[in-house]
Amino acid sequence: MLTKEKVKIGIIGCGSIGEGVAIFIDQELASQAKVTALADLDSAKALNLQKKLKAKPQILDNQSLIKTADLVIESASAKAAEFILEKAIQYKKEVIILSVGVFINRPDLLKQVKTAETNVYVPSGAIAGVDGLGALGLAGIKKVTITTSKPPKGLIGADYLKQHNIDLENLDKPVEIFEGNVSQAVKYFPKNINVSATILIASGFQDVRVAIMADPSLKRNVHAIRLESEQGNLDLRIENTPSKLNPKTSALAILSTQYLLKKILSPFKIGS
Repeated sequence: MLTKEKVKIGIIGCGSIGEGVAIFIDQELASQAKVTALADLDSAKALNLQKKLKAKPQILDNQSLIKTADLVIESASAKAAEFILEKAIQYKKEVIILSVGVFINRPDLLKQVKTAETNVYVPSGAIAGVDGLGALGLAGIKKVTITTSKPPKGLIGADYLKQHNIDLENLDKPVEIFEGNVSQAVKYFPKNINVSATILIASGFQDVRVAIMADPSLKRNVHAIRLESEQGNLDLRIENTPSKLNPKTSALAILSTQYLLKKILSPFKIGS
């Protein structure tokens, strides 16, 4: 539990999400928290973000940052999240994990988190209705599917496309480029489909089916989720504006992390 008057926050990963969250803390949560440290494999990104913040945080390596912060925000990669979780548990540091796919790649870490002497938070990310998914998960789920549709530029560059000779340039109609389970989706599209891992963890249902569409008619990322259970069905459709800094990231992913931070730092909470 965070009890300090002003919480020291370290951010690992200074891309679009890390930048959006850091500036939000700097401008909107300055009375409650302070960004004290940044880390990124690309030191230029960390330096660039440092210049934008009034707090003028230190630039540290990952381990030093975790040691000195009260709350660590991971916005780097699933590989980085493995190290961050292990060290956060070791040093009893609170942590927000955005690369949710880490729990699919390393299910043992999820077990460690459940018994850890600290808190690990996962934002809802690019989807809404996570409480509903969790509630129906208690009622006997029969089926969960998610279809993610994105403008082609939000998918170009994924290794899966190269491996399967899929060309999304000059696409003139929607094309399904992937269908499979969450483990496969996270493996092949680690920067695009964290939402599937969030759904699997929130619902507790292991056989979540994932489809990914490239649709040249879209300006936004669209997630269509269908859950069928013993006590009711849930249909969600979320349309997200891609981040201006990175089309692979939705603006809602940044906003949901900002909202989670406000909940963590506030004694008054609604929902989970």
